[in-house]
Amino acid sequence: MSNSRLFRLGGLSAVVGGLLMAFDVLFHLFVDDTLTAEELGGLAHELWHLPGIVALPLALLGLVALYLGQSQQAGRLGLWGFVLLTIGVTVGAIYSTIFHGLFLPAIENVEAGLFETLVDNTTAAQFYRGVVVQALGLGLGAVLFGVATIKAKVFPSAVGWVFIAAAVFAGVNEVWAGGQLVSRSLFAVAFVWMGADLRKRTLPQ
Repeated sequence: MSNSRLFRLGGLSAVVGGLLMAFDVLFHLFVDDTLTAEELGGLAHELWHLPGIVALPLALLGLVALYLGQSQQAGRLGLWGFVLLTIGVTVGAIYSTIFHGLFLPAIENVEAGLFETLVDNTTAAQFYRGVVVQALGLGLGAVLFGVATIKAKVFPSAVGWVFIAAAVFAGVNEVWAGGQLVSRSLFAVAFVWMGADLRKRTLPQ
């Protein structure tokens, strides 16, 4: 398979992953995690969040192509951004799958007080370890990848700023709950934008 075809497939993966991220953001605006399956039209939580869960592996595949499309020009900065962002997206995918696919559905069936017991027995170190790893990936990783994209000048510089803005709003989530949705929306825009640009441009064989 030629490099051009690989880049096109990787770009398509980024576009589809970004679009599914956008759909997931829309669902989050209307689907509250505290609602029961009956209140959600009979559909379980994991089905409502399926687009977001499927989007992450597609985004990872697309991210590989996006990095390779500018790897020479992005240099070490781009490599570090790619590695950290990949870790952040991977950890996010695992957290999202466990939370929406296993944790929330189980809540409706557990005994009263069991949830509180589970939370009380979870140490701060266990919780924050995953949060810190994801924050470094989606935060620092996105910033480095965005800066590398701007400096590489292979893709539009504006999309690099979108990655940086997504990282900023991910951090703002600690003081404003809406920051997470804005961050996800910006990541969706960045992946769709870069993926579409990668698909249409002529790359060396």
